[in-house]
Amino acid sequence: MATVEQLKTKKATKGKLGPDRWDEWATYLAQRTKPVPLAKLIAAKQASPLQWTLPADVRNSNTEDLLVRLQSLKSRTAADAGEIAAELEHWLESARVREASARFALEALAWCHALPVLANSLTAAPWSQLVDQLVSIASDAEKCDLSAAPLPQQLLAGELPLSLAYLLPELSACKRLASPARDALSLGLTELLDGEGMPHANCLQVGHALFACWTRCHYLGRTMKQNCFTKDAKTQYEWLVRQMMRLCRNDGKQVFSTDADGAWSPTLFEAALTLARDADDDEIADCILPGRKASQEPRGSLPSPAVNSEWAELAVLRRGWDRSGDQLMVSYSNRQVRLELNCGSETVFSGNCNPELRVDGKLLEMELDWEEVCWHCDKDLDYLELEGRFENGWKVQRQMLLARDDRFLLLADAVLGETTADIEHQFTLPLPSGISFTPADETREGILRGRKPIAAVLPLQLPEWRAERAEGSLEQTTDGLRLRQKVRGRRLLAPLFIDLKPKRFSRQLTWRRLTVAQQLEILPADVAVGYRVQTGKRQWVIYRSLAPVASRSVLGQHFSGEFVLGRFPKEGELKQLIEIG
Repeated sequence: MATVEQLKTKKATKGKLGPDRWDEWATYLAQRTKPVPLAKLIAAKQASPLQWTLPADVRNSNTEDLLVRLQSLKSRTAADAGEIAAELEHWLESARVREASARFALEALAWCHALPVLANSLTAAPWSQLVDQLVSIASDAEKCDLSAAPLPQQLLAGELPLSLAYLLPELSACKRLASPARDALSLGLTELLDGEGMPHANCLQVGHALFACWTRCHYLGRTMKQNCFTKDAKTQYEWLVRQMMRLCRNDGKQVFSTDADGAWSPTLFEAALTLARDADDDEIADCILPGRKASQEPRGSLPSPAVNSEWAELAVLRRGWDRSGDQLMVSYSNRQVRLELNCGSETVFSGNCNPELRVDGKLLEMELDWEEVCWHCDKDLDYLELEGRFENGWKVQRQMLLARDDRFLLLADAVLGETTADIEHQFTLPLPSGISFTPADETREGILRGRKPIAAVLPLQLPEWRAERAEGSLEQTTDGLRLRQKVRGRRLLAPLFIDLKPKRFSRQLTWRRLTVAQQLEILPADVAVGYRVQTGKRQWVIYRSLAPVASRSVLGQHFSGEFVLGRFPKEGELKQLIEIG
């Protein structure tokens, strides 16, 4: 077995000091005051930093048990040495054949951070073998594919070599790893984030785990001779802190996560905010993160809570910087639209929500990825429109609008074709456990309920009264809340109006389809549609052109754009909230 290279140390009085002079080396490691252990460096008050936001397949596993055991080595006795040595021997044997994974990487990091303490429990041979194996793993990790496995790649090619260089700078084999670690970490931050800190939608499943990795590395790197991030990468990290707060639910968990992953880690966010040192971020954290209290009303100068990143294929439509506010998350990568609506502490729906489109009985497949065609954000609302292209020239334009003061969500799919056909369209909002839909008895709307009523859902293109025949339905299925429509024509609009203010919709709730005219001629629904919606005392008009735009009249109003939404005030003319030309 090859031993670790010996180096001169400041503590050595004669010659070189290293594992071949084991007693002196072990004593030196036990007595040195620097480098400071990771947990002490970050001043983590709860779980070890290596246990921040563990991926789903790591939680409650043998890997998590190993992290806990190695973290508690200081409190173990010499009698445990045999047990530790046996466990290390087994791990070293398996490490030769294991594939790169988050579990393997975290185990390697746990053994790495335990190295200084292990010198008191192990003999020279197994300790040296562990160092050699970790150095080999870190060096081989440069071959890992960042795009295919971002978390294992960053842990093994970035954090592991950086940790070895930080913990054992006396050993040149470890010290030399600092530079490739810096390259790998900086590449990860610049390649996986959009230029303003937003992670790509494909990385969301491991978003918090990557955030934890980069935060631990930042703490290590700022104590070393050269920081572990380039200037651009460090800027990306600082932006990331704010984006990760945007991507939190009311309970701190990451959006689109299940109970098994995306866990809330207050110490991770506290540590990251300390690094970012941004006054806006601190105020946003007070407003949005669990366990913190805002000292005053948020300043008007805070950045917009909403954001859209076409590169990341991710959008946040958000009412405000507060935990109780409404929030719609939209992911549109890999030809799949995922939606998540959070209202305060309730996740109303979350998951895949692609349209299902049949034309003349044939199920059409998507031919191109979803792409953003419009993003608009102002004091009244956030609006995102995506377009997906299907077979035979058909396309679907999905509109998503979250109104701030008015507190409603509009979801609408416009199906657009060039030939007359039998069009069948449906989409399903995935309802999590605990959320149910209660349909009205005589009308076609219904209430989404969790612990209490959350939202009223109105299928605007279907007749309000069930007594009137309709080619479609709004109903809860095993997959969620499904809106289904069928029509013969060239185009159709499938809209859902979702009122998010229970006090309002508990009083009055109604809608009707409006007549749309052009040059005194009434137009069919595959050319343009209009709706009037009332909940409580609030009323809105919605207009959508499906054919090429033209000057048209709806309810005495003249519109020449493609999409218009306005509110009727108590007195006076219609106030337009948005017009898309």
